[in-house]
Amino acid sequence: MKVVVLADAPAALIELCGVSLLERLLRTLQRAAVREVVILSSTPETLEKELAKPSPPRSEIAFTICGWKTGPLRNEEISAAVGGSDLLLILPGDTVWDDRLVRLLVSRHEPAVLIDSAPPQPFAARMPRTTQGWLTGAAVLHHDWISAGGGSFYEVMCRGVDEGRLTPLDIAAQPSYSLALRRELRPLWIPAPDRAQRKQAERLILDAAQKGSLDLPAWVHGPIETFLVSHLCRTSITPKQLTALCNVAAWAAAILFATGQLAWGTALALAVGVLDGLDGKQARVKVETSEAGKLEHWLDTFYELAWAFALAYHFHASGQLPGAYYYLLLLLASEGVDGLAKVSIIRRYGRLIDELGPLDRIIRFVAGRRNIYIWILAAGLLLGAPAKAFVVMACWEAISAGVHVFRAVWALWIRPLDFSGRPA
Repeated sequence: MKVVVLADAPAALIELCGVSLLERLLRTLQRAAVREVVILSSTPETLEKELAKPSPPRSEIAFTICGWKTGPLRNEEISAAVGGSDLLLILPGDTVWDDRLVRLLVSRHEPAVLIDSAPPQPFAARMPRTTQGWLTGAAVLHHDWISAGGGSFYEVMCRGVDEGRLTPLDIAAQPSYSLALRRELRPLWIPAPDRAQRKQAERLILDAAQKGSLDLPAWVHGPIETFLVSHLCRTSITPKQLTALCNVAAWAAAILFATGQLAWGTALALAVGVLDGLDGKQARVKVETSEAGKLEHWLDTFYELAWAFALAYHFHASGQLPGAYYYLLLLLASEGVDGLAKVSIIRRYGRLIDELGPLDRIIRFVAGRRNIYIWILAAGLLLGAPAKAFVVMACWEAISAGVHVFRAVWALWIRPLDFSGRPA
């Protein structure tokens, strides 16, 4: 399949959250394993100048810019520019595309036109409308169909959908659950917004970077993270740099815990709760996700374990909790059992245990995890009983693990669910 991007300045160069629409699309295509793109433009010199700037997040994708005359783009011009190819994926370069939509189209083996029967208003208003819904401008088409000509590209697609000669692929009918974000999220597409609509478009992009099924502390952290990322995304600060900052702070907190400086360690750990969410949000907002970024979760595991060991060491060595290591063992064993319950649900349903139903989202809100532990520790410090807080942390995780095991057994064997989360 050959990928063709239709892009003209200035619309394709509109910046949202620090990234132009065309740059954002190229980054998204690279993450969908596309390695070569043809860009058709009536302003090729402007785009060449803009894309000549170094951009590591799209460094693996090659592009060729072909010029065409100003005016409505015709099928014949697309055919002449791209040459022979069985299937063509055509995408407007002046649109924000959810990576799920791009992957859906890249994986197609048959022609289809991407439409939206219930588009997010007011962004779709400028797009042509068919009897099936609004055109998005994206389509997978046979080269022979395009080379047959017949008028402007959008007009021919509209007729093809209305007459039943082109298969419509409705965004509103696509699965909305995102395992990566732990929530239902409608696939996003935003045609180039006018100046008055840009803040609204940026809010949608920022919202689409927020993970769901949050615990209680994360409900506090989320708005703070979004506020910070709304400013960070306009800088050159990378997700990797934010990950490094978070880990420096996290390991400093571990040292403070081990040396008995619990107040400072807890304050730094609370800050880590916010810092930990910045790198992922920055990567999703600016489309700078990478395979290396997945290692961040392993780094989290290491410093979370370091915090638990450091606290157990301090409470045991100081004599505040002689049985600290037993509670540490209870905490770690419970986390292991909890992890097995969660993995069993992911393998069976393709979603997190927290997303099985409303009850599970409530459980997630207070279940044992790093953010909850630190809030418990902070409460213990305020009450002058940090060692007892460590005991509560271990017992809280044991209770959480027991609840998750029960929910996993219920959903797997007693009352299995269908993919919508309803009893089968």
